[in-house]
Amino acid sequence: MKLNNSKKILLNLLFKNEAYRNQLQKSLKVTPSTLSYILDNLKKKGYITVLKSESETVGRPKHIIKMDKDFWKSIGIRIGRESVNLTVFNGYFEEEEKISIKLTKNDIGNENISKIIEKIIKKVSSLDKIKAIGIALSGNIDKDKANSKILKLENFNPHYIIKKLLPNATVSLLNDVEAIATEEFLKHGGKKILVINYGTGIGACFYESHGIYEKSERKIIELGHFYAGTNEKCYCGATGCLETIASDYANLKRYKFSNLKIEDFILNEELYNNDLDVLRNLHKRYEKKAQEIYNESFKYLAIFLTNIFKLFNPEKIILSGEGVTKWFSNELERKINSISTFPVSITYRGLKNNIEFGAAVDALREYILKSNL
Repeated sequence: MKLNNSKKILLNLLFKNEAYRNQLQKSLKVTPSTLSYILDNLKKKGYITVLKSESETVGRPKHIIKMDKDFWKSIGIRIGRESVNLTVFNGYFEEEEKISIKLTKNDIGNENISKIIEKIIKKVSSLDKIKAIGIALSGNIDKDKANSKILKLENFNPHYIIKKLLPNATVSLLNDVEAIATEEFLKHGGKKILVINYGTGIGACFYESHGIYEKSERKIIELGHFYAGTNEKCYCGATGCLETIASDYANLKRYKFSNLKIEDFILNEELYNNDLDVLRNLHKRYEKKAQEIYNESFKYLAIFLTNIFKLFNPEKIILSGEGVTKWFSNELERKINSISTFPVSITYRGLKNNIEFGAAVDALREYILKSNL
């Protein structure tokens, strides 16, 4: 895939949202006349919009270049154990439409998830201008196929489903933590980011940017399935996984359901949603009790995260997911720093991360790279 100047401009706008002419000229190392020619060509094709800057300048007015709002429409889909969420974005990455479908144990598996994806896409009011669809889920991604124990997916390939509805759209498949890391990079910056997604499962991703024009390095870390030394069999088939001792499941077991098994919890998660909500907010009224329940999880998480930090030396650690609160983040940071020989800071995001946004950006990047510009 040849990366010409037209594609470089579009990648700049995708990752930076907007740019001035002089910024693009400096980035591309081209003359003003060459840049004008490229921009005129992109504008004629409807790819970009050129706006006058509202800020006052002496002499020639500054122009802001953005991706065209209507041309670059995309969809981000998040497939989780609790629900499938879809967001439609315009070229400015403003949310135009949001759709969600709750999942039960009867909705998981290749065949059922395929039906849910088709159903949720058909609910979109207009598919005419959709250029790309990004799908993020919890599991292992190998090129175009996904395997997920939580979702009971085996060599799952959603491309053929989407191509039936949108034959010309580019489809991207990625891990949900990759999508969070992508969104974090675009909205908050940073070259070396470690994302921890905590809830029903425990996932992690190390994201290292090599610049706008190079594909970022994304290492998926199956943190929840690192061996932690327990005797309980995990739903993944192994014994002693970290999720059996330090996840939402483990906290719920200490709180109320002492005889609960992780395989039963994963299969019937919707039955425990109310109890999970109470547990996650327990610190607000009974902080001492919450500390007693979560202490074991903090101990194990601190050990594993300290070791991962030493391996990758990230600029920042992002903590996200439905299982975390600001209190959880502060307590975990305190526990890590009690055993670490160097200070570690955690940035709490909680559910602020838009997984659909990260998935849509990933798909649009693929669209730009594969297009004949």
